[in-house]
Amino acid sequence: MSTLRQRLLTTLLAWLAVVLALFGTVVFLLVRQTLRGDADQFVRDKAFLLGAQVNPFFTKGLATDEKPWRSDRYLSFGQTFDADWNVLYMSARLSQPIAPTEEMKRLASHPMGVLHHDAEGPDGARYRMATVRIERQGKFVCYSQVGILIRDRDRPLRQLIFWLAGCGAVALLLGGLGLNYVIRQWAAPLAAAFNELLDRLEAAHASQHRFVADASHELRTPLAALRAEIEIALRRERAPADYQRTLDSNRHELERLSSLVENLLALAALDSTKTQQEKSPVDLALVCRDVAEQLSPLAAAQNVRLQLELSENVTIPGDVFSLERAVRNLVENAIRHTPAGEQIVIRASVPSGEARIEVIDAGVGIAPEHLPRLFDRFYRVYTARTRTHGGAGLGLSIVKAIIKAHGGTVSVQSKLGVGSTFTLRLPAGL
Repeated sequence: MSTLRQRLLTTLLAWLAVVLALFGTVVFLLVRQTLRGDADQFVRDKAFLLGAQVNPFFTKGLATDEKPWRSDRYLSFGQTFDADWNVLYMSARLSQPIAPTEEMKRLASHPMGVLHHDAEGPDGARYRMATVRIERQGKFVCYSQVGILIRDRDRPLRQLIFWLAGCGAVALLLGGLGLNYVIRQWAAPLAAAFNELLDRLEAAHASQHRFVADASHELRTPLAALRAEIEIALRRERAPADYQRTLDSNRHELERLSSLVENLLALAALDSTKTQQEKSPVDLALVCRDVAEQLSPLAAAQNVRLQLELSENVTIPGDVFSLERAVRNLVENAIRHTPAGEQIVIRASVPSGEARIEVIDAGVGIAPEHLPRLFDRFYRVYTARTRTHGGAGLGLSIVKAIIKAHGGTVSVQSKLGVGSTFTLRLPAGL
């Protein structure tokens, strides 16, 4: 997310820099056009003023008053020429005349023509000049020229460039700080959500990888056992009793395999986002009673008593079949790990506005280090709950998935040598 924020900030700053550069360029071009137009207007007007002072009858050794065409705005100079381009007058600011080029002579000879051009003086300085042809009563009087230093004309442009660059840099800096603050404020919740999404994706990927590996292992184990026993039985002829023992063992493995496949299908259905359970009123007390009746033969075989403590009106919106499966998994798990002669309490109640189902056994208990991962898929507590019962570590994960789909939670409290209490909490009411 940090890289994304940096890219966004860099992109916005780049756009801001482009906008500032375009703005500065437009301002510069407009100001330059205005300054150069004003300068050309200045030298043209001053050239006409200089030409107006020329006496056509007394041009040799002409002493001209420079005040009318001088200005404090520019350091200007003037000079006049006769029809053959001989110098009639030269400003005192020039050490020697600026000789006209042949191209300039040709262009300036047009009647009432005004020629703006750049020229280089004897000192190497560059000048912006205006050359005008002066006539009176249809008669040629002189060519009048007034020029200014180009560096004086462009001095405001250089100052403008400095200010534009400085203001642009300050604006870019302040804009960068402002954008960085705005992006941080805007991206803070987005970054948290994005990081949470990445964590969930990473956890989902790891869980999926672990699930596939564990499922492959669990499926491979009974299949390998079946194949080995069948191959041994087929190596030579055996007595009918031997075949019967082999078939009994195969039936046991097939039951485990069938149970595993059923649980895998149940988890796949619960994980599917497309699975939409139709919710209807479910009486949890009735669900607990049905589960107790279904598992009473198993409890009797284990010499374990099932005791029901059911409140009235424990009704929630949900799917009766999946909720029954969740309760059955918990009770069946308790029966398998409760010593003979003990009892299991199945309790349904509505305390504090929530529906609650508790399955309390007097089994061997679960060590504290196993409790955080007890509801993970394929996780088994090998020290207390071994594979002798045929479990694959999917029952509790199915319980968690079902209760979560109903907007509830599942928890466990256990103490070694005392027993365990599994609690299902579900939103009450319709």
